[in-house]
Amino acid sequence: MVVFRALGWLFLALAVAVIVHDLLTWWSQGSYPFSTLGSLWAHLDPASLGNTQTSARRHLSGILWTWMMRPLLTVPAVPAFLVLGLVLVWIGRRDTGRGEPGFLMGSRPRRRRGGLS
Repeated sequence: MVVFRALGWLFLALAVAVIVHDLLTWWSQGSYPFSTLGSLWAHLDPASLGNTQTSARRHLSGILWTWMMRPLLTVPAVPAFLVLGLVLVWIGRRDTGRGEPGFLMGSRPRRRRGGLS
């Protein structure tokens, strides 16, 4: 569960980073670009994007690339990272049946005072 929460927070941080990148690009160029998953991938490592496309067309099928990967790469990055991050944080939530320990209450259950009952 900790892994899901960590990945969720990582994707939420990526969403914030993409928002900052897009806002800085808008400020410097004057037009707001909506970064897509494909444009981020091409910006980070263009060679691996080309190699993945070539491998998918050669070994799997051209239809797989055309009908599955290409639409996936045109998805805007901010909503994709936000949704994926929130889902992973939700999957990894702690649900122990009792309330979360607060700062003042501590993590131990309350101690009973008095005699043995």
